[in-house]
Amino acid sequence: MSEEAAGRMGPGGKGGAAAAGCLLAIDFGGTKIAMATATPSGERLGEAEIPTLAAEGAARVLARTREAGLALLARTRREHRGAGDAGALPLLAVAAVTPGIVQPDGIRFAPNNPGWETLALEPALRRMFEVRVVGVATDVKAAALAEARFGALAGVGTGLYVNLGTGLAAAAVIDGRVLRGAHGAAGEIGYQLLGVAGERACAEGGAPLEEHAGGGALAARVSALLGRETSAREAFALAATQPAVAALLDEALDTLARHVANLALMIDPERIVLGGGMARVPALVERLRAAVARAALFEPQWQRAAFGHGAALQGAIVVALDALRESAQGAVQPGAAIAAA
Repeated sequence: MSEEAAGRMGPGGKGGAAAAGCLLAIDFGGTKIAMATATPSGERLGEAEIPTLAAEGAARVLARTREAGLALLARTRREHRGAGDAGALPLLAVAAVTPGIVQPDGIRFAPNNPGWETLALEPALRRMFEVRVVGVATDVKAAALAEARFGALAGVGTGLYVNLGTGLAAAAVIDGRVLRGAHGAAGEIGYQLLGVAGERACAEGGAPLEEHAGGGALAARVSALLGRETSAREAFALAATQPAVAALLDEALDTLARHVANLALMIDPERIVLGGGMARVPALVERLRAAVARAALFEPQWQRAAFGHGAALQGAIVVALDALRESAQGAVQPGAAIAAA
């Protein structure tokens, strides 16, 4: 998190704000589960991290999450109130963000999380932590919400957040609100069609653009080319000395750049913010900027995400803040925090 972003997280020191209670935010990532406690003004109090181990199934993942979350809450209470009992620093709200599309009765399109498709996450969190106020959201939309509220998209009327990581996704921000879509699936650019023979569309279980140009796909394609396991970061480094790798990446990045340019044409953003690990690759960023500059009627500003790898967890804090505010207004409903964003 940048110092500028941290400075926008709201007033109130840890002691005074924490006295009213705390929030628990959870980011269910592909390889790790990140957690944070925060004050009701959004200032972080403590953090923890455990491996996801998604193959163990949803029930086991949630059990370990509960155990780690309760331990973090106890540590936060000891450090900030000098006691470990819940009365000293009550839990006011819990929010979690996750891959996939969050629905009331399950999380769709999260193939790397077995059991997620039938997991009603909101009531599960309510039972796990015995708390009334709960919020849930898709991870990339939550990251965009954090950037819109406190980060690189703060004050921007029309913005675009593009996550360039193992997977690909985007979120449109209009007047500070993240466009959710009719089913919560707006901005899922990884499923966009390439128009090539034999591609597997969503109905066949595919995600054409993500499988062609996502970080995970690039690593797999370069690994197959070289005959050994290669990470996406190493692949970009190898492109400087290996023409075959450079050609593969050039084609994939050109494809990705065209899709981002078309997305920019659709919403006419004032600013495009890039998040995810591949946003740190200068060659990719320049390719995107050049494609958008060539296609767009009005060229947008560009900026790196203020919260970096922690954007989704920061988004979970914002979802918890919104759920808490809506609870005070008597307007809590499933998914209200992200739906209103």
